[in-house]
Amino acid sequence: MPGLSRRAILMGGAASMMLRSDPLAALPLPGPSDTFTDSVGVNVHISSEPYASHFDRFHDLLAASGIRHLRDELRPSNDLDRWRALNKRSGVLFNVVVSPATNTVPEMMTYLAALGIERVSAMEGQNEGNSDWFLSLPLAKPGWSNVVVNYQREVHHALRARYAATELPLLSPSVINWKPADVALLRPAAQFSDAVAIHSYVQRAQEPETSDDYAAVSWYLHNMRDAFKPGAPALATECGYCNVVKPGTSGVSETAAALYLPRLLLNNFRLGILRTFLYEFFDGGTDPNDGEHHWGLVRNDGSPKPGYHAIRNLLSALKGARRASNSPPLRVASTAPDLRHIAFQDAQGQPLLAVWRAVRCWNVEKAEDIPVPTEPIDIAVEGPAASLFFNRPNDDAEWRRVPVTDGHATIPLDGRVAIVRRSS
Repeated sequence: MPGLSRRAILMGGAASMMLRSDPLAALPLPGPSDTFTDSVGVNVHISSEPYASHFDRFHDLLAASGIRHLRDELRPSNDLDRWRALNKRSGVLFNVVVSPATNTVPEMMTYLAALGIERVSAMEGQNEGNSDWFLSLPLAKPGWSNVVVNYQREVHHALRARYAATELPLLSPSVINWKPADVALLRPAAQFSDAVAIHSYVQRAQEPETSDDYAAVSWYLHNMRDAFKPGAPALATECGYCNVVKPGTSGVSETAAALYLPRLLLNNFRLGILRTFLYEFFDGGTDPNDGEHHWGLVRNDGSPKPGYHAIRNLLSALKGARRASNSPPLRVASTAPDLRHIAFQDAQGQPLLAVWRAVRCWNVEKAEDIPVPTEPIDIAVEGPAASLFFNRPNDDAEWRRVPVTDGHATIPLDGRVAIVRRSS
């Protein structure tokens, strides 16, 4: 849309927790999911370009990616046949963003009835109501925060008159990630929100595990979630990395983004974020200098970036995997401070381990990739095992064998995630 940025198009912002481990099973209320693949989503604009004219290409790439949660805005003019097709083929569920700028509450209810709430994971309130775009609208002139809060109340009342929270959760409105003080203005909407949406972008191209203000997950939970509804379930409904590379900015190379994105998804899951929606699936344009054009997993011409392949391989390696108990049979025995790991078990109950290093792979000042030296990581193995397999999603879908000696195996680790499992 002319004059409207890709991120501003998403007119709803909030966070919900209808996390589903498969297309037919849903957790009834916002709460933790132990299934990693169910925590992964992506932002899309199905009615806008390039999605609209390349829908078949989008449909195929999405199906192959393993991503099953989409975040898109509700517009009465949306082609619901396309939304239904995505759900039918791949079990895709929609996080539907609403806004007084795009739909009335009666239009929202009609839309939901036509789409079918079995295809919806959650509704989400106004997206970044403190953005310049929303502030420029005549409807925001009485005071943007009052408009957002009143709309959230109306949406909540309409939904709860027909659907219980167990059927259709409502996520909070969101604010721009670098304006945390504005969260206080939306606090009256907390009682009308089942979970909190945060837009946890890093501000200076930091690694996903950073502890910096305006970048760390912990900072966003404190300043965006707890300032709105303390301790509530949280979803990152927007986050990701831009690929416009200029020294000193927040852009990173496609190579660095491919290293960071799997780590971002795993790190958010490790820290209790219920679902993470990457921004976004397709690049919004082709201007090499326009930051709004280059957030995608896939380029504007439909060619996948390295990050797409890394996420597809990650979701394939962890398909059906659930968070394991506190005493997993595969453990990281090394004690380096940059190590991060999550223990899983697969659908057959066999152990899996995701392990990575919280290292920086991008030099912000020089705008260049940082080579990360390989370090040997000790994996302790409980019980009999002659060998382990490990996979690097950034490389391919292949599993490589490493021997187990005296209950230990060593895997090489640099800036890439590794997934480790027992040999069959």
